[in-house]
Amino acid sequence: MFYFIKNNKKVFLCFLIALILIIYHTPVYANIIPIKELEKAETILYGQVSQSAILQKIDTLEIAIFGETKKGSLIERAEQIIDFVLGKEDGVSLLLLINIMDWTLFNRINKGSIMERIENLELNIFGELQRGSLFSRVERLSNLLIPMDRLEANKVTVPKQEELHIKLLEEINTADLEAGQSVKFTIDTNFKVNGYLIMPAGTEGTLTITNIKKAGRFGQDASITIKINDLTAIDGSAIPLNIKLQEKGNYSEEIAIGVGLLSTIIVSNPVGLVAGYFFKGKDIVIPAGTVLKTQVLEDVEVYSIKIQ
Repeated sequence: MFYFIKNNKKVFLCFLIALILIIYHTPVYANIIPIKELEKAETILYGQVSQSAILQKIDTLEIAIFGETKKGSLIERAEQIIDFVLGKEDGVSLLLLINIMDWTLFNRINKGSIMERIENLELNIFGELQRGSLFSRVERLSNLLIPMDRLEANKVTVPKQEELHIKLLEEINTADLEAGQSVKFTIDTNFKVNGYLIMPAGTEGTLTITNIKKAGRFGQDASITIKINDLTAIDGSAIPLNIKLQEKGNYSEEIAIGVGLLSTIIVSNPVGLVAGYFFKGKDIVIPAGTVLKTQVLEDVEVYSIKIQ
């Protein structure tokens, strides 16, 4: 039996796989078929939602995951699939397990659907794809990849106002952008809290331009309102962020940035002084490669692993 154990007041990840693999035995009490959650599980597994009818969709997912169709109502069967893939309120999920195995083998968390990532793990470990249900394939991988005696896992709180630096992958230019457009960014270093990995280096995200005022005549400065879309933690939790201002608190999802605020939010840039961000005297230009200060908007609990 797989279980969590405590030793010297530390919680170690021991046999996590079975906690995930047995949760589909838990009774359910919902009275409607959770279509959206089922489609989310399907997307995580395969990268897309099938157009199959509900019964066929559930049959297909059960055979892929468990190797057989299950008994019970459609509601119960859908909940079992959802619990397996997305996890329950305790935070244990298939996504977390695959992320831990990726980290153990590659020291990074790979992109792609769960099925693609399992196939990648199998090719790197066994040299070929394995047969059997997802249940058996994940169990086989976890037995080889999860160092039960050294891997420490716990629920940690990412505190409100925790600072995180993001690096722009694309230029922000008020002369060219329009409201509704997105700009990509990445995290250059592992984001940790008390030694626990929350998001690995290479995690990508986007910010959305929600409002923009172009530079005008007679000294009118450009301004831009930015919303940073939630990032995803190692266990799949959403981490809400916003631009961090030095001079005043900012706890809303969107922040208006003017020319005068640039120096307070920029950590480093590839072109030199902040004055280099302006052209025509008034437009805001923040080059790709610029590192910006952001902060967590609210406390978030994350199941994570401790890393060196």
